Amino acid sequence: MKPIFDTSVARAMLGAALVYAPLAYGSLGQSASSIANDEASMQAVSHASVAQAAYSVHTITLPSGTVVREYVAPNGIVFGVAWDGPTLPDLKTTLGAAFDRYVAASSTGRGNPLAVSADDLVVYSGGHLRAFAGHAYLPAALPAGVNASVVQ
Repeated sequence: MKPIFDTSVARAMLGAALVYAPLAYGSLGQSASSIANDEASMQAVSHASVAQAAYSVHTITLPSGTVVREYVAPNGIVFGVAWDGPTLPDLKTTLGAAFDRYVAASSTGRGNPLAVSADDLVVYSGGHLRAFAGHAYLPAALPAGVNASVVQ
Protein backbone atom coordinates (compact mmCIF):
# COMPACT_ATOMS: atom_id res chain seq x y z
CA MET A 1 0.00 0.00 0.00
CA LYS A 2 1.42 3.37 -1.03
CA PRO A 3 1.61 6.00 1.74
CA ILE A 4 -0.82 8.89 1.39
CA PHE A 5 1.91 11.50 1.86
CA ASP A 6 5.34 10.55 0.56
CA THR A 7 8.60 12.41 1.17
CA SER A 8 8.79 13.88 -2.32
CA VAL A 9 5.57 15.80 -1.68
CA ALA A 10 6.89 16.94 1.72
CA ARG A 11 10.15 18.15 0.16
CA ALA A 12 8.25 19.97 -2.60
CA MET A 13 6.06 21.74 -0.03
CA LEU A 14 9.12 22.63 2.05
CA GLY A 15 10.80 24.08 -1.04
CA ALA A 16 7.69 26.05 -1.95
CA ALA A 17 7.47 27.40 1.58
CA LEU A 18 11.06 28.62 1.32
CA VAL A 19 10.53 30.29 -2.04
CA TYR A 20 7.19 31.92 -1.26
CA ALA A 21 7.73 32.85 2.38
CA PRO A 22 10.41 35.52 2.57
CA LEU A 23 9.51 36.38 6.18
CA ALA A 24 12.20 36.85 8.79
CA TYR A 25 12.26 36.57 12.55
CA GLY A 26 14.44 35.30 15.39
CA SER A 27 16.41 32.25 14.33
CA LEU A 28 17.03 29.26 16.53
CA GLY A 29 20.27 29.77 18.45
CA GLN A 30 20.49 33.47 17.61
CA SER A 31 19.80 36.65 19.57
CA ALA A 32 16.20 37.70 20.02
CA SER A 33 17.12 41.40 19.84
CA SER A 34 15.72 41.70 16.31
CA ILE A 35 12.17 40.53 17.09
CA ALA A 36 10.66 44.04 16.80
CA ASN A 37 12.24 44.55 13.36
CA ASP A 38 11.26 41.05 12.36
CA GLU A 39 7.64 41.65 13.30
CA ALA A 40 7.53 44.60 10.89
CA SER A 41 9.35 42.79 8.08
CA MET A 42 7.02 39.81 8.17
CA GLN A 43 3.95 42.04 8.36
CA ALA A 44 2.76 40.23 11.46
CA VAL A 45 -0.91 40.50 12.28
CA SER A 46 -0.08 40.41 15.99
CA HIS A 47 2.81 39.92 18.38
CA ALA A 48 2.61 39.11 22.07
CA SER A 49 5.28 38.43 24.63
CA VAL A 50 4.83 36.55 27.89
CA ALA A 51 7.56 36.26 30.51
CA GLN A 52 7.84 32.98 32.38
CA ALA A 53 10.09 32.36 35.37
CA ALA A 54 13.07 31.09 33.33
CA TYR A 55 12.27 32.19 29.76
CA SER A 56 9.97 34.35 27.65
CA VAL A 57 7.71 33.41 24.76
CA HIS A 58 7.17 35.69 21.78
CA THR A 59 4.05 34.72 19.82
CA ILE A 60 3.85 36.07 16.30
CA THR A 61 0.84 35.58 14.06
CA LEU A 62 1.60 35.65 10.34
CA PRO A 63 -0.85 37.01 7.75
CA SER A 64 -1.62 33.40 6.70
CA GLY A 65 -2.85 32.63 10.23
CA THR A 66 0.21 30.57 11.12
CA VAL A 67 1.40 31.18 14.67
CA VAL A 68 5.13 31.11 15.44
CA ARG A 69 6.33 30.95 19.04
CA GLU A 70 9.92 31.84 19.90
CA TYR A 71 11.27 30.72 23.26
CA VAL A 72 13.97 33.05 24.56
CA ALA A 73 16.34 32.29 27.45
CA PRO A 74 17.28 35.01 29.97
CA ASN A 75 20.59 35.45 28.09
CA GLY A 76 18.59 36.60 25.01
CA ILE A 77 19.18 33.50 22.89
CA VAL A 78 16.30 31.78 21.08
CA PHE A 79 16.50 28.21 22.42
CA GLY A 80 13.31 26.94 20.80
CA VAL A 81 10.70 27.70 18.16
CA ALA A 82 7.31 26.17 17.45
CA TRP A 83 4.71 26.75 14.76
CA ASP A 84 1.21 25.73 13.79
CA GLY A 85 -1.18 26.89 11.14
CA PRO A 86 -2.27 26.62 7.53
CA THR A 87 1.19 27.31 6.07
CA LEU A 88 4.77 26.57 7.07
CA PRO A 89 6.82 29.52 8.26
CA ASP A 90 10.11 30.19 6.50
CA LEU A 91 12.00 27.26 8.05
CA LYS A 92 15.36 28.43 6.71
CA THR A 93 15.05 31.61 8.72
CA THR A 94 13.33 29.98 11.68
CA LEU A 95 15.91 27.23 12.09
CA GLY A 96 18.89 29.43 11.21
CA ALA A 97 22.18 27.52 11.17
CA ALA A 98 20.32 24.28 12.01
CA PHE A 99 18.38 24.37 8.73
CA ASP A 100 21.03 22.57 6.66
CA ARG A 101 21.16 19.70 9.17
CA TYR A 102 17.37 19.49 9.12
CA VAL A 103 17.27 19.33 5.31
CA ALA A 104 20.04 16.70 5.20
CA ALA A 105 18.26 14.55 7.78
CA SER A 106 14.85 14.95 6.17
CA SER A 107 16.20 13.94 2.75
CA THR A 108 17.28 10.58 4.16
CA GLY A 109 14.05 10.05 6.09
CA ARG A 110 10.89 8.59 4.68
CA GLY A 111 7.35 9.78 5.15
CA ASN A 112 5.72 12.32 7.36
CA PRO A 113 6.50 13.72 9.91
CA LEU A 114 9.99 14.96 9.22
CA ALA A 115 12.20 14.77 12.30
CA VAL A 116 15.74 15.20 13.54
CA SER A 117 16.75 14.05 17.00
CA ALA A 118 20.39 14.57 17.96
CA ASP A 119 22.31 15.63 21.05
CA ASP A 120 22.51 19.22 19.85
CA LEU A 121 19.30 19.62 17.79
CA VAL A 122 15.73 18.35 17.89
CA VAL A 123 13.27 19.21 15.10
CA TYR A 124 9.80 17.86 14.37
CA SER A 125 7.65 19.08 11.48
CA GLY A 126 4.50 17.43 10.29
CA GLY A 127 1.07 18.01 8.90
CA HIS A 128 -0.57 18.56 5.58
CA LEU A 129 -1.92 21.43 3.53
CA ARG A 130 -3.67 23.93 5.84
CA ALA A 131 -2.60 22.08 9.00
CA PHE A 132 1.13 22.26 9.70
CA ALA A 133 2.77 22.04 13.11
CA GLY A 134 6.26 21.61 14.41
CA HIS A 135 8.89 22.57 16.91
CA ALA A 136 12.64 22.77 17.20
CA TYR A 137 15.00 23.32 20.10
CA LEU A 138 18.65 23.23 21.06
CA PRO A 139 19.00 20.92 24.09
CA ALA A 140 22.24 22.59 25.23
CA ALA A 141 20.60 26.05 25.14
CA LEU A 142 17.64 25.16 27.36
CA PRO A 143 17.66 27.41 30.45
CA ALA A 144 18.40 25.70 33.77
CA GLY A 145 15.31 23.98 35.12
CA VAL A 146 13.37 24.21 31.84
CA ASN A 147 12.10 20.98 30.28
CA ALA A 148 12.14 20.65 26.49
CA SER A 149 8.39 19.94 26.57
CA VAL A 150 7.71 23.69 26.97
CA VAL A 151 8.61 24.17 23.29
CA GLN A 152 5.26 23.38 21.69
